[in-house]
Amino acid sequence: MKLVCVSEFGPPEALRIVDAPEPVPAAGQALVAIETIGLGYMDTAARRGESYLASSPGFVPGYEVAGTVAAIGNGVDASWLGRRVFAILRQGGGCAERLTVPANELIPLPDDISCENAVAAGLNALVAQVGVARLPITDTDQVLVRGAGGGIGLMCVQYAALRGGTVVATSSSRERGERLLALGASSIWNRLDSDLDGPAAFDIMIDTIIGPDLPAFFDRLGDNAHYLFCGGVGGLPPADFGMKLIEHFHKSPTVHAFSLNSATLDEVAREAAILFEHIAAGRISSVVDSVMPMADIVAAHRKLDAGQAFGKIILRPDGGA
Repeated sequence: MKLVCVSEFGPPEALRIVDAPEPVPAAGQALVAIETIGLGYMDTAARRGESYLASSPGFVPGYEVAGTVAAIGNGVDASWLGRRVFAILRQGGGCAERLTVPANELIPLPDDISCENAVAAGLNALVAQVGVARLPITDTDQVLVRGAGGGIGLMCVQYAALRGGTVVATSSSRERGERLLALGASSIWNRLDSDLDGPAAFDIMIDTIIGPDLPAFFDRLGDNAHYLFCGGVGGLPPADFGMKLIEHFHKSPTVHAFSLNSATLDEVAREAAILFEHIAAGRISSVVDSVMPMADIVAAHRKLDAGQAFGKIILRPDGGA
């Protein structure tokens, strides 16, 4: 079978398509014939060696997949055979034609959710769904989403709007801004502009960026505001960023952080079932940038590195697009 290997840390050209023996499920495992693979920031960071997910080259990337259970190991319920499933792969390995997965990590797909829909929403939507649920958003709240055009950000826009908040979404272009308005944002702040077209003080801030500009956003916190960190594609903040937050101590801000890594398998499965209900009912949209053959993974990573994707890039091992 074919799989993708990171031959060395570095640019997209470090990705190689190689032949490997088909894996055999051990006890407690299922063999999944992969139909779709979701690509995102986790993949590019791991490829560059900038992630805890990759300690050394030679690994197979891919952290969310959907497909069909083709075989099972001892001790696995036979009802899994032939079922369509979604899986989050905390150790990677998803960029392959087939993959063994612990059966207790499989999430069944409802009949009305396609494999493309599953990975298009996938990790990003689950982070947004659980993270935003921790915020006391009401229909009187002004909500700012930093990094709204990114994978997690565009899902946060939808969930914040679903909760009734008035959402201001940051964007890097007019075209992206228009698409964010269609997803539920009330107004757009082009981050290349010097001034924010919105309230002077926000009730809720949702941050998928962090990065060196973080302290400036604390100045926009209103009284009793809530600030959620649920991504960090912009890298680390300044070492003294906490001083800016302390400056606003008198406003009584509440800071939240959420990573899907802290969720148990049962919690992930439960939230995924809720997510699929939202998608089927049309309350949440799974946004697809493009569908590409797995053989084009270098081009897919180049597009991600250039910041040209809006929504999920999906790979298909079978070459379909």
